Amino acid sequence: MQLITLTDLSFLTNPTQLAVPLELKQEEFQLIMKQTLLKLPTEPLLLANPKVDKWIMEVSLLFPEVFEWESPTFLVDTQFSARLNKNVCVQINANAAFLEPQSVHLIEWAIRHPALNWCDRVKLWTAAESLSLPPENIKLTVLALHPAHPGTKRELSWDSRQHTQTRDWLASALAGQARSPVAARRTSPPAIASLTHFDIEGIPEVEI
Repeated sequence: MQLITLTDLSFLTNPTQLAVPLELKQEEFQLIMKQTLLKLPTEPLLLANPKVDKWIMEVSLLFPEVFEWESPTFLVDTQFSARLNKNVCVQINANAAFLEPQSVHLIEWAIRHPALNWCDRVKLWTAAESLSLPPENIKLTVLALHPAHPGTKRELSWDSRQHTQTRDWLASALAGQARSPVAARRTSPPAIASLTHFDIEGIPEVEI
């Protein structure tokens, strides 16, 4: 059984992608945010990364509930896995709130564009499959942060059509892996929102 992660899929869709300073900031922010929610010490990290403190404050303003919920209602960076076919299993990490029976609410905070991207779709598909939930019983809140502008909050729903499209895209992307790196790249969705492939500074300010 082959285990596929978002990192693997990112390489398949963008095989020439290189690490950039923004991605390092992203990693620092995600680490400090996780430690904050787990009530672990963060002061040394925040002193070394003052901008991250601003982003965490923005998250608390956009979605204060994430700082109020506790496990097992809210799981930070928890793992979901789902079988795509008999040979492939997709694995993701996500922040998940279980607020109602037979439903799940994913919350994504990142330095990113607020639009739904392929990573979001894979997370939604995998979580729904892993929990055996109807696609309509899962939703996503994106807290999109920006180096210069205020952050924005976007609520995104999921449905059977998007669920099927994502499954088909995953199957196509992995079939492309077997053919060639070029073929794999062509299977990526038309609007990939990889941080290495769009200008974060050029994202306009959007009202909530």
